[in-house]
Amino acid sequence: MKSIELHVPNAIENLTSAEQDRLLRTALRAAARQRAHELARERREALTHIRHYERKYGSTLAQFERKKLSGLDTAQAHEDYNDWFFWGTVLARAESAGAALLKLETVQ
Repeated sequence: MKSIELHVPNAIENLTSAEQDRLLRTALRAAARQRAHELARERREALTHIRHYERKYGSTLAQFERKKLSGLDTAQAHEDYNDWFFWGTVLARAESAGAALLKLETVQ
């Protein structure tokens, strides 16, 4: 387990070691649960945008990049591509971070 240095208010510093540990574990559990919920919302939002572009262009992003992007000269297609790519990045980050949080016993 990795150790971190944490600067805490005097009130916490004055608690016993066991109480400090209990307080910090409780706070981390609550923060992990909250972040997992935020990541789930980000994932849902990203999927909504990605599905919109998949329906619009009838392909996945990878297929669009390989087969369609070079043939489209419109500014809108390139703007859509940039947005689509962005939402793919958001989805990947949210899924990766969410999977890491799910590994914590505190989130379950």
